[in-house]
Amino acid sequence: MKGTIHERSFRAAVSMLGAASLISAALASGCGGASRPAASAKAPARPAPEPPDGQGARGAIVEQREQREAQRAWCVYLEELYQRATEQAKGWPKFEQCTQMTTMASPKMLRATSECSLAALRRFEGDPFTAAYAEEVSRCGSEAMTATTLPRADLAPYMAVLCGRIAGCGDLDYDTCRQSLEDGLGPQLERAIGAMNSRGRHEVRVCFGKLACGGDLGPQISACLEPIMDDLLWLPG
Repeated sequence: MKGTIHERSFRAAVSMLGAASLISAALASGCGGASRPAASAKAPARPAPEPPDGQGARGAIVEQREQREAQRAWCVYLEELYQRATEQAKGWPKFEQCTQMTTMASPKMLRATSECSLAALRRFEGDPFTAAYAEEVSRCGSEAMTATTLPRADLAPYMAVLCGRIAGCGDLDYDTCRQSLEDGLGPQLERAIGAMNSRGRHEVRVCFGKLACGGDLGPQISACLEPIMDDLLWLPG
């Protein structure tokens, strides 16, 4: 019976490690109140410049290698958490499965979260499946996102797609959109997009280019971000 309780504790503890879910909720609250800025004189949509994360074959290979290494670091952390939960030292049955998984997290963000979480686990005495430990791991995710925040200049291609779509709908002019959204949602977008790898960033751009004309922007922007943010960390079912 004790093993069953610990197994459940492990699953519960892992589920609360969803830093991505916490971040997603924060983004939703930050974007939810955003409405379309008051329109000024209409101007044609401007073409979106090439995104900063465009990579050649060599860059893609490097990112894939770094992604695998970062994912393995995350699996090492989950394995140690499993061993603490079950009081076993035989390893984690899902370790190999974990290493084969891919997520939307940038290698830098994933590695930083993994290393911080592992360090927190090793210095945490007693039962780690508590609110205090959950808070510690949440801090790891938050700090990793802060460390990978996208520079404002690198946000421009995403704003170009977003505001190009809005201007194309005729809802407001491009410059008004850029100024208003960068001032209001810029920090949230910089944190969210900065945490993503090239695959996640590509999906965000595609989604931004398909926003529905009319209505509030906030829920639509959140809907583009949330599925990707929820896929930053792989967690066992």
